[in-house]
Amino acid sequence: MVVSRIGVVSRIGQIVPRLSARPRTRDAVVAVLYLLCGLALLQFGGYGAWPAFQQIVAPGAPRFGTIFLVLLVAMAALATARSTRPFTVLAVSVPLVAIDLLFGGSLGVLLLFADFVYCAFRYGTDRGIRVVLISIVALCVVIVVIFLIWPATAVQFATIALQWVLFILIAALWGWNVRSERMRTRAVMSEQHLRSTQRLRQRIAHDLHDLVANQIAVAGLNIEAARLAMKGTGTASDEIDESLSRATRGTDEAHHELRRLIAVLSTVDDIEHPPDRPLGDLDDLLPVGRTLVRQGVGLDDALAGLTPRSADIAQRALQELVTNAVKHGTGDIELAVADDDPVTVQVSNRASIAANAAAGNGIGINGAAMLVSGVGGSVRSDATDDGHWQATITIPEEHHD
Repeated sequence: MVVSRIGVVSRIGQIVPRLSARPRTRDAVVAVLYLLCGLALLQFGGYGAWPAFQQIVAPGAPRFGTIFLVLLVAMAALATARSTRPFTVLAVSVPLVAIDLLFGGSLGVLLLFADFVYCAFRYGTDRGIRVVLISIVALCVVIVVIFLIWPATAVQFATIALQWVLFILIAALWGWNVRSERMRTRAVMSEQHLRSTQRLRQRIAHDLHDLVANQIAVAGLNIEAARLAMKGTGTASDEIDESLSRATRGTDEAHHELRRLIAVLSTVDDIEHPPDRPLGDLDDLLPVGRTLVRQGVGLDDALAGLTPRSADIAQRALQELVTNAVKHGTGDIELAVADDDPVTVQVSNRASIAANAAAGNGIGINGAAMLVSGVGGSVRSDATDDGHWQATITIPEEHHD
């Protein structure tokens, strides 16, 4: 028995988060509950709460009939959008409430209208709330003017007006209080998230400096030392010297970019600004003996029509794709550039079948796709039937200058 109760409580605990994550479903459930509550109030005589108002405005109208039921169903139907479109629901409900009052009023409609005011202040925008406040103040002014012009009506309507002002005021203050608490909690959580993110970034920057940047610097120094030693002994060939020169340029470039990334992680929040110097040449990424075969228009000409940020991201993604082709493929690498709408760049080469070929894990391709997606582009990578591997970068037209 205890286990079954625990299971019921657990299921209820799972339903509440699901409803919170689905506003429309939650509103539909709330609307059904309000409808049932309103029907119960009508069944037990919860109508004709203001007969004096009915006798003055609509004398002779029936105190109960299908009108109250129709109005209740209409208000419950509006409640299905109480949190997604709060101001629209509130505006449409006003004439329904006025009609309900003409026939003496019902508690079910009053309850729903109070909820609509609450939702407007809780879920609405700041601008919409200002409009609602102005409307409430204007209505109060109109009522006061009516009392001044027709003093005889003051006695009959004063009590009704005061009751409705209290209803609306309580609902509005309740919604405003919940809204304020939510905004205060969001601000506190945002501040905590910002501090946690800053600490994480500083820790990542520290690890990059200690574990990666220093090793890259040492590798570059060792490469340069080996190059000088081979020149001193006269055993270096032109190909070896060119290979070591490219390796030195590559370590220098990697060290510079890593240092820049460490500075960005340590000091600023925006890491999407262009680099402070042009990116390295794609040809430097290839080892001696392998070349970059260019087809189509020039890469610089194609990227010249893009915004600086889009061009920078496209170059960085191309560096990643060319590096992947070098690591996981064999032979020369083809770079086909089409200055169309959109700009398309394709990198392809023959896939390596050697047993010692480096196995890919998809991180490079995913990283390139993430970069390009920031400017509305895409990356498509797949193998062809003739044993080649190809990747295509596409930058859409809306990112042109």
